Amino acid sequence: MVFFDHVIVGSGPAGVAAALQLENCNTCMVDVGQEPSFVFPHPSLKQALLSGASEALLGSEWETLGNLTNPLGFHPKLRARALKHIMQGEAFDVKGAEKQLLVQGRGSFAAGGMANAWGAQLLRYTKEDLAEAGDWPIDVSKLNHYYDDLEAHIGISGAKDDMQSFLGNTNNLLPPVPMVPVAEYALRRYDALLNRPSSIGLRLGRPRLGVLTQPHSGRPAHDFGENEFFAPAGAGIYNPLHTLTDLRQRRNIHYWSGHKLVSYVEQADYIELELEVVKTQERIRIRARHLFLGCGTIQTSRLVLLNKNESGRTLPFVDHPPTLLPIFFPSSFGATLPIQSFPIQLIGTMASIGTRNMISFYYPGGMLWSDFLPDIPLPMNVARSILSLLIPGMLVAQVWEASKPLPGNRLSVDGKGNITITYPERQLCTNLPALLASMRKLGGYSLKTLVSAPPPSWGFHHAATLPMRAEPEAFETYTDGRLWDSRRVRVIDGSVLPSLPAKNHSLTIMANAARIAQVVKSCAY
Repeated sequence: MVFFDHVIVGSGPAGVAAALQLENCNTCMVDVGQEPSFVFPHPSLKQALLSGASEALLGSEWETLGNLTNPLGFHPKLRARALKHIMQGEAFDVKGAEKQLLVQGRGSFAAGGMANAWGAQLLRYTKEDLAEAGDWPIDVSKLNHYYDDLEAHIGISGAKDDMQSFLGNTNNLLPPVPMVPVAEYALRRYDALLNRPSSIGLRLGRPRLGVLTQPHSGRPAHDFGENEFFAPAGAGIYNPLHTLTDLRQRRNIHYWSGHKLVSYVEQADYIELELEVVKTQERIRIRARHLFLGCGTIQTSRLVLLNKNESGRTLPFVDHPPTLLPIFFPSSFGATLPIQSFPIQLIGTMASIGTRNMISFYYPGGMLWSDFLPDIPLPMNVARSILSLLIPGMLVAQVWEASKPLPGNRLSVDGKGNITITYPERQLCTNLPALLASMRKLGGYSLKTLVSAPPPSWGFHHAATLPMRAEPEAFETYTDGRLWDSRRVRVIDGSVLPSLPAKNHSLTIMANAARIAQVVKSCAY
């Protein structure tokens, strides 16, 4: 029987971060490793549009337009033909307060995981973030070393500006991504008011992104071709797949693609894993000294519940659904649409309120107009005719607030392995009047009636199903990732984060996975 010292399940952010720590340590990564069946053939959105590539843009069955007819539609990045392979993992249903179906989703079996479609905001948590979110059993100082290493490995673009204290200290920042004219206008207005910061009520700056604005570690700069909603992250946008490729080329880990973990049994000196060969459905067994589960919060939780024969048990479930608000800058209406851009242009926080929040300002030029038409309170033909005038002067604010476990929000698995997430308690942004007032001072206008609230799981910021504790109880984890009743099984993905500060959690998942892997590397058993 094949024996490894370390087996990592999953090749997403957590898996590759752990693998970086466990190179040359008899480590095997087990992964379904799905690849795209279709590759977006155009270097830029402009070229795709000029060529009339309707099938590449809309799909063979026009599935990219699914938001117009399907109320349970996916995030716009997950409808495109070249991105469909990303979300072909375990199915799950999300239900609301009246048990109504809100979302029919899937986890990811893709090589690189859900990060193939992420927005690339890679942000540190600070001690203020953890204090606001609450229940964290480790101090941020335990993560800082791994933040440093990962930022150097990935390459982070951004600026040391008015958001520095909120975003934390990133060393050796690459230049920020190019700004579109409407974002430049908003930032100029902000800078002009900085001598009266209390009157703005908002801090504003450039985002921290895993997007290369110049070559880094053998990877080229991003081309800013506005393909982000139609193709997986390319060479210039960090994707865990880049790290996996490097590890495989260096031959410092074993990579078993096409295999799915079915179950595991822990013995005193090893863990025996039952794997399914995806193509043939053949079952094989291997052994390992340590097992790392990094399948994504929902899929890891399912594995643990089924392995413990605990179908019907419910686990806490935390998500991070943002509040969306379009902001219109009339001074930029009718301007020429840029042909190169990146969606995330600015980042801010409301400085005048007591709770921490984060606002990502997106430029929507790289999206299909069909994603906006249903939300414009005008007849469809009228809305279509004015969009070309509106979009150059439009930013979409995504407002994130800290998200904590709430009693009614739970995940469960039935006896057949079906996953249900019950999410009756939705936290809505409570500071929209203050945000609207701040934006007016920067020349931007909107209405509360234009606010939208995506359903739970829309952004895949999932956490807290197996939260880490100093002294864990059943279905919780130790701070070194071990399940409450285990010496050799560790969880390294978002499942262990006990709450979510008002920031994207991807970089922290990676830093925490690296921290856990380093603990295991130095342990004596």
